[in-house]
Amino acid sequence: MSSLFRIDSEVALVTGGGRDIGRAVSLELARCGADVVVNYHRSAADARRTVAEIEALGRRAVAVEADVTQPREIESLVEKALEFGGGRIDILVNNAGGLVRRALLEDLTPELLDEVLRLNFSSVVHVCRAVIPRMVKQGGGKVINISSIAGHNGGAATTPHYGAAKAAVSNLARTLTKQYAASNIRINSVAPGVIDNRFHEVHTPRADFEKLVGTIPMGRAGTSEEVAGAVAFLASPASSYITGEVIHVNGGLYFGQ
Repeated sequence: MSSLFRIDSEVALVTGGGRDIGRAVSLELARCGADVVVNYHRSAADARRTVAEIEALGRRAVAVEADVTQPREIESLVEKALEFGGGRIDILVNNAGGLVRRALLEDLTPELLDEVLRLNFSSVVHVCRAVIPRMVKQGGGKVINISSIAGHNGGAATTPHYGAAKAAVSNLARTLTKQYAASNIRINSVAPGVIDNRFHEVHTPRADFEKLVGTIPMGRAGTSEEVAGAVAFLASPASSYITGEVIHVNGGLYFGQ
C-alpha cells in the first residue's frame, strides 16, 4: 500500500466501534496500521469480537465501555485511551449515534428530541472537548465525525430530530477547523447515505428500504466497509490538505455541500 495511506502505529479512538460502521472503521484503520481503542456502551460482545479481529490483523486493540453522552464517562474513556496509546490519541472517530425512533414533528416529544440531540450531537462536542486539547499538546491529530445524508438533504419526514442533529455534526467540523487548523488538527465529516446495516434493519421496514434503494443512481445500498474507506482516507496523510470538509458516501443519491 502506498505510504500516503499508511497510519502505522498511530492510535485511534472509535466511539461506537464494536458494530456496523464503527466495527468496519475500527478494522480498516487497523489494516492501515493503527492500534485501536474500540469504545462501546451496550454492545460488549460485539466490541470484544472487533478487538479479536484487530488483533488477528497484527495490531493492538482494547475495548472500553463508556456512555459518550456522559462527560464523566468520556473523561474516563479518554484517560484509558491515552494509557493504551502511551499518552497519544492520533485519530478520533466520532461514530456513536442513532435514530432512537422515527417521529413526525407532531409526535416529537421533548424527551425524544433531547435524547437524540445528546446521542448524536452533544456527545460529539463533549468527546472533541476531551480529546482535541490533548491533540494540540502532542502536535496534531485527525478527527472524523460520522454525519448522515439526513443532515444535508433533510432525511425523511420522520427524522426531523435526527437530521438536524447530524447537520450540526457536519457543521461542527467546519467551526472547529477555524480554531484548530493552525494547530495541525484536521477535522472532517463523513456523511453516509443508505447503508445496509442494523440501522435500517431496526428503523426501516424492508419494503420501504427496497423502495429507497430504487432511488439511488448506483442501484444499490452501500456497505459499512465503504464508509470505512472514506474514514481511513481522512485519517491518512493522503488527505493532508483537507479539513472542514464533508465526504458524502451515498452512491450518487445526494451531491450537495
